[in-house]
Parts: sequence; C-alpha cells; structure tokens
Amino acid sequence: MEIKTGEEKFRREKLKKLREMGIDPYPAKTKITHNCKKAQEKFDELLSKEIILAGRILAIRLHGKACFLDLTDGTAVIQGYLSEDSVGKEKYNFFKEYIDIGDFIEIKGELFKTHKQEKTLRIKEWRILTKALLPLPEKWHGLKDKETRYRQRYLDLMANAEARKIFETRALIIQELRDFLDKRGFLEVETPILQGVAGGAAARPFITHLNALDIDLYLRIAPELYLKRLVVGGFPKVYEIARCFRNEGIDFAHNPEFTQVEFYEAYSDYNDLMDLTEDLMEKIVLKVCGSLELEYEKNKINFKKPYQRLTFRDALIKFADIDMEKIKTKEELFIVAKKKELAVEKNWSKGKILDEIWKELARPQIIQPCFIIDHPLELSPLAKKKADNPNYVERFQLLISGMEICNAFSELNDPIDQEERFKAQVIARKEGDEEAHPMDEDFISALEYGLPPTAGEGIGIDRLCQILTNQHSIREVILFPLMRPKL
Repeated sequence: MEIKTGEEKFRREKLKKLREMGIDPYPAKTKITHNCKKAQEKFDELLSKEIILAGRILAIRLHGKACFLDLTDGTAVIQGYLSEDSVGKEKYNFFKEYIDIGDFIEIKGELFKTHKQEKTLRIKEWRILTKALLPLPEKWHGLKDKETRYRQRYLDLMANAEARKIFETRALIIQELRDFLDKRGFLEVETPILQGVAGGAAARPFITHLNALDIDLYLRIAPELYLKRLVVGGFPKVYEIARCFRNEGIDFAHNPEFTQVEFYEAYSDYNDLMDLTEDLMEKIVLKVCGSLELEYEKNKINFKKPYQRLTFRDALIKFADIDMEKIKTKEELFIVAKKKELAVEKNWSKGKILDEIWKELARPQIIQPCFIIDHPLELSPLAKKKADNPNYVERFQLLISGMEICNAFSELNDPIDQEERFKAQVIARKEGDEEAHPMDEDFISALEYGLPPTAGEGIGIDRLCQILTNQHSIREVILFPLMRPKL
C-alpha cells in the first residue's frame, strides 16, 4: 500500500514500535461499563464511581504534566483528564508519544467536574484499542468537498455532525413508517430482488447472470407484482421496505439504487389510500420535525391535511397550457411537445411523450403537497380504469416541491384486461420504448385465481428524507450513493 503522507509514515512507525514492545494495537475486546451518553446522563449517580469508557480521540490538549482529551463512542462526546499524578510519569509520557488524534482507546477512572463545570473522567488507567494510520479530517471546518463526502462517507460522518443527524433522521422516518403500518395491521414481508421478469414500473432494469441455472435475471425495479401475488395468496395487508434498482440517470432526485416502501390493502381503493397517506405524512412529519410546517428549498411546506387534489388533465391545462383531450394522436402530441422545446423522439409512445411533458412542464410547479389523480390509461398499465371514463385510471401521485413522493392506484385485478395491456406494452417496447412493461405470464395466472379489490402505494423513502431534512440532493440522504469510478 502506498504511503501518501508524512503523517501516515509517522503513525506507521509508532505502530511498528508498539508491536515490537509486545503491545497489541488492535485488541479484540474492551471491558466498557457505560457508553459516553450514559456517563453524561447519569453523571450525578456515577460520581466517584469507577467506570470504563471507550471511543475515538477527537482532540488532545496538552498542559505540561497533564492533558485533556475529547472521546466519542458515537453516542456522545466526553472529556477525559490524564496526568502524571493519575497514571504515573512513564504511562503519561507513553501516551504523549504513541497516541494520536483518531486513535481508539479504553479509559478507566472516576467522573468529576472541572472548575469550568465540565463533566470529565479522571483517567487512572488506559489502553489502546485501535491505532489510526490516517489523521481525521480537519475538525473546525468540517469536510466540505462533496466528492470526498460521498465517496468516503465515513469521513463525512466523523467530521460533520449534520451528516450524522441526517441519517439518524432517516432511521427515525423508517421507524415511524413501520410503526404506522404495523399498527394498521399490515404484515411486513420480503420479496425477490433477483427476478425473472423486471416488472412493476416503467424503467430499465439491471441485468445479471445466474451461473447455476445459466439464465439472465434482473435486479428488481419494484416489488409490486410479487406483493400483489401475496394478496392473491390470502394476505390482505402487506408491505415491504424494499431496495430497488433502475438503470437510469443520476441527478438530484435519482440514484440507480434507492429505497421505497410499498404496501397493498385488499378491499380498498385509491381514495382510501389518499386518506391513509395524509395520516401517515402527518404522523411522520410531526415526529421528525415537531411541526407540520417546515422549510424546503426556501419554500414553506405545510403538511396539514387535507391536501389539494387535482386531476392529471387539469394539472396539464393549468401548468403547461395543454389539454390532452384535444390531442388525438401520437403525432399531434409529438408536434405539441416539440413546440414546447422538449427533447422527445418520434419513436416514443404517446404515453411516454405525455409523461415527458408532465415531468418537464407541469410537475416542477407544484410545491405544496398535492395529489395528482386520474392519470391517462397510457401511463398506467397496472391501474384500474375509472368506471365513468375508461380512458383514465384510478391513480394518484403525491407531489411535494416538484418531486413525486408517492405513487398509488386502485389495482387492476381483471386478468383479461391486464393481459391486453401487457400486450400493448410489448408492442411499445418493440417500437423503441425500453421502459415499457414486459409480459409477465405468471402474474396473469395469479390474477386468474382472483385478486380482490385492492389498492397499492409506493413511497420513495430517499425523497421523503430529502424534504424532511431540507437537502437539495438525494445523495445527501443515501449513505453510499453511486459514484463514477475515480480515474
């Protein structure tokens, strides 16, 4: 391994000397009695009692024959006081010579307060747990370079308390999601990530190969079709917190690997799920933010229900000045899109062109929580048609600050209708739409056994985290976002 800095060389020399002295710089076990947070919280109770803490050294302040150090174990930071009087001159000098900022150590002693009333551990014994060979990022200014922060998230978490807070909030959001669905009687399940048919959404999949069976498989783009199979099988309420993979572009709202929660409820429709979604959002936002109003991208977002409901057609009229009912053919729609200076292709399906118009012209203008309802049939091959107008389906998207947060519909449970829509998607794929839904004959077979009236929904956890932590980029809320390889 190439040694890149003088500091690293210096630390490696210390490591070598420790080993030559018979000291293990990486012991397997420590004997801690408390974590740093408990030591802080139970300070009065633990006063004058001997305790053992362990953690990483964040700072060392030398004062002649004594020093102060800041120690963290990830739960809190606590101050330690080490002196010749407490451990002896030899062990104190040994500490000064061989221990660096970034090292992990175990410290044993008694708690006390300094004259500045700082909660501190008077160290009577110490030992090294891990010798760090590289220095920590510069403490006072944090780690600013985004490239480094994303590639080496461990450095970001070390240096930036704000980064750690984001991911603690993310965990809380997922916890609240689980709690909400569990209390409503949903069963958490797991469905295949490796799938023979990449279905459940309009997206290009990642392809892999299973050597054992000599077949190509796909990383799932959505768990939808498997979850609906479970409803067919007799589970009326199911959900999955699912890792999904889509071979698409990377931008502020997209990462090829992402997390969503999908849930399905038998004997419900999309209206029921809109009510459920409002309740869910209020619960999560209140828990995470302490208020139903928060700031995102310099806008005040109000999560108090009820949310506005606007049809897809009306939204296009309002925000793009396009009435799709007056446009009968794909060719006409293509001309309209070109006049709007959109980068559409002639071989695209009508649905794909319409979706591009929607994403580029209408969606970005919707800031407050808004349900966009009743989408055109061409955009929704898995949703139930509206009884009063079969050109539209019972579907909604929840939009916040121009981003799609939720997608849901009353599920199509007519196997004959579903098969015909799959066939139309297959034709679209042959005509050049790489995101068109493939035929899934086993799913058709499942529907033939009978899927009860069911509503299903997917919520993008990453995007929800973006909004609730006020982060512009999805990369800020994914611990290890996909990055271009370093040259």
